[in-house]
Amino acid sequence: FIQHIISSSIMSSSSEELTSRLVVALGSASTIKIGAVEEGLGTISQQPIIVKGIDVASGVPPQPKGRDETQRGAYNRAEGALTAFPEAILAIGIENGMYENVNGVLVDAACIVFLYRHHDDNKEKRIVTVVAWSDELVIPVDGTMAPGPNGEWSYLKDPHIVVTNGARNRKAFLADTIRAVIERREIMIEEAP
Repeated sequence: FIQHIISSSIMSSSSEELTSRLVVALGSASTIKIGAVEEGLGTISQQPIIVKGIDVASGVPPQPKGRDETQRGAYNRAEGALTAFPEAILAIGIENGMYENVNGVLVDAACIVFLYRHHDDNKEKRIVTVVAWSDELVIPVDGTMAPGPNGEWSYLKDPHIVVTNGARNRKAFLADTIRAVIERREIMIEEAP
């Protein structure tokens, strides 16, 4: 999906317009999330991609519980970003939440929602939604991780690096998920003629 929207933006733009047309809106001002999006999308275009982050209310509690609530928060963030940056070719919302996985283990995972405007052959515009989930991180329940002030399972902004003993930080969990979405869609950018 990203290949299509970036290719059509490149094909329909003059070189002066390219930078503004390759804006990706992110429903967060978090440096971790902005870095993850830049890293995850970094190789899909020869043109620079500008990630514009904006603080957007998720509409869910600070610590979402359950996949539905987490996905709702990610969707609300993506929708808010798309509204805030109408020039964006893509909007992304990221929300981490906790839930019991299929094995009954308490885990943390990020839901990443991608929204983009699609114009069909009849010039009708619609919003297309793609949803992806990061790898799960098992939440320690042995009391070794102090909770956050708003019910978060950890007070840390990046508990992933601690729980994985330095093997993988939160940015990597997010960037790997974004990259996987691109790879599944076989994203290849066509350059302007």
